[in-house]
Amino acid sequence: MKESPQDVVTAPYGTWSSPLGAAEVAAGAAPIFDAAFRGDEIFYSTKIPAEKARTGLVRTSLSRPGEREQVIPTGFNIRSAVHEYGGASWALDQSSEVIYFVNAADQRVWQIIPGRAPHALTPDTSGRIRYGDLHMSPWGLLCVREDCRSTRRERAIVLLTKHGTTNVLSTHSHFMAWPRLSPDGSTLAFIGWEHPNMPWDGTTLWLVDVRTPATPAVAVLSGDGIERPRRSDPGLPSPTDPGISLLQAEFTSDSSLHVISDHEGHWALYGLDIDPVAVRPLVTDDRQAPAPERIGFDRLRSVIDTGEEIGGALWQLGARWHLNDGDEVWAHSQAATATLVRRRLSLSDTTLTPSDTTWETIDTTGETFGTIELLDLGSTHLLLMAKSTRRPGVLYAVDRVTGLFTEIASERLDTHQGYYSRPSVGELGGVPVVIHPPHNPRFAAPDDELPPFVVSIHGGPTGQATPEMTARTSFFTSQGIGILEVNYGGSTGFGRAWRDRLRGGWGVVDVEDTVAAVNGLVAAGLADPNRIAISGASSGGWTVLSALASTNVFACGTSYFGVTDLMRFVVDTHDFESHYIDGLVGPWPAAQDEYITRSPIRRTSDITVPVAVMQGDRDPIVPPSQAQEFVDTLELAGVEYIYRLYKGESHGFVRAETIIDSLESEFGFYVDVFGIPRAHQHG
Repeated sequence: MKESPQDVVTAPYGTWSSPLGAAEVAAGAAPIFDAAFRGDEIFYSTKIPAEKARTGLVRTSLSRPGEREQVIPTGFNIRSAVHEYGGASWALDQSSEVIYFVNAADQRVWQIIPGRAPHALTPDTSGRIRYGDLHMSPWGLLCVREDCRSTRRERAIVLLTKHGTTNVLSTHSHFMAWPRLSPDGSTLAFIGWEHPNMPWDGTTLWLVDVRTPATPAVAVLSGDGIERPRRSDPGLPSPTDPGISLLQAEFTSDSSLHVISDHEGHWALYGLDIDPVAVRPLVTDDRQAPAPERIGFDRLRSVIDTGEEIGGALWQLGARWHLNDGDEVWAHSQAATATLVRRRLSLSDTTLTPSDTTWETIDTTGETFGTIELLDLGSTHLLLMAKSTRRPGVLYAVDRVTGLFTEIASERLDTHQGYYSRPSVGELGGVPVVIHPPHNPRFAAPDDELPPFVVSIHGGPTGQATPEMTARTSFFTSQGIGILEVNYGGSTGFGRAWRDRLRGGWGVVDVEDTVAAVNGLVAAGLADPNRIAISGASSGGWTVLSALASTNVFACGTSYFGVTDLMRFVVDTHDFESHYIDGLVGPWPAAQDEYITRSPIRRTSDITVPVAVMQGDRDPIVPPSQAQEFVDTLELAGVEYIYRLYKGESHGFVRAETIIDSLESEFGFYVDVFGIPRAHQHG
């Protein structure tokens, strides 16, 4: 529906009326997570807002994308809880009609044929054994299995047969991702890592002989635990970095793989030739197996290196940054914006020199993409999710011959895209940023007024803000409040040195970079220096509270389930992130003093502006006790605050009523602090 033309109204920032209300933001969101081909059919998972935001599975087709059906019945919710964040929670059997999926309530793997009732494939353990990173092979379903029945989490890569038999293929690493079998079924490849590393720090490529129950490791390419001089400023807090991050190994033959590595300073795609495991003598006793071969990084050969990042932070299992079928390889390259690239492969690729590694950019839409997620490579088309500066998230099928994009599904179905923000990328104060100025086609501000801004801090902190049209951001910009997103040191997308700037400096470097960006925004005449707020979720909430306690730049701040107490965090949080702070601040107990002095809960007396705290009561990552203790200390310090505790919500709000209340509360909070008249209505 096209908006009716009306005269532009001049009105103060923050008083503009917008059809993008909080209810529409909550009701219209239907994120798409994964997608795959089965012949002409396309399956994709998406949240269903009308059914308490459960994740379902939609079946459509390349030839008739408008015809859609839900194939997972009500009562089932597709979500893995491995590492708490899950990922890759379903897979298709290409040789039958069977679909495998993980059900959120019990964490069992179920199988279903569309039109029939689901059938459980794994035993009921009341959710104490979890499965994730599902990947279909000719021999069965590969999974990462997480056993939570004891205080120490035990993980394994397992192969589930269609009859429910479980075969353990590897327990060689504490954390595991991307299980893949070679075409002949003899070799398992996966990426593993150990505490205290995170997958973007130092990881290992494992190659395992799975022909016998002994399953010995035969070779490793290890970037895990390597200590070496930093590539970045030697004056920064940590004198070393933790190694080399290897990601997403995929077989291209029985004796070759593609794997991502950042050993040259940024993630790029490489080829690796290996000795075929199938020709080795069988080892029936793992104790008699020879030591695994140590593969050197000099054996990696460049496949695609754009100079940007082909890779990212593995927060959810199953992420893909490259796909290949032997004829060509497709990759997603990320810097401030995202690019789709392709390289055609040939028989001579095994002996290519760097000058021979040519690739091409695929760009037929004319849009600037903020993010691209590669999902599947079919015989004629590529499936990907893309978010751009002109459209919210869209699932596309890309023709492999012409490069043309065909829309399969959209994450948002509302009719008010004219009110969405108009983001752009740039640098302010030497820091990469995304700027969303106030935007509403029916309103303009008085010439003598500068806009208020909310500085948005992305989570992670290993993550990235990218230029995308989102309903949440547009909820603010369409009412006359700008949004500034900051890619502080520690963010992905800008190379290893920029990511490592945060090592040892969390709560310092992120705050300094944010303040530098805000000062640049003000110096450019783009914002009212007296009406700047700061907002962030999870680790972004930590940066919000740290900034409020150590600077006087912000008029107020909003923390969504933010970390407030480092000592409590390392005790209370889950296994995946239990040593994350070792790299961000320092190992416990050696860095105890930093844990105490940097924690916002110890610094509430330094906060002099109002604070809004939003928290879910079932958050396993930042438990609600942290939020409650923090607001108690605010109370004692006499700091003005508002506190919202939402029942049934976890680490990231999903219920429509929660999203509505938190958004309206946050906006109203800024209206009060900025002195924007609530009673001033403009139609």
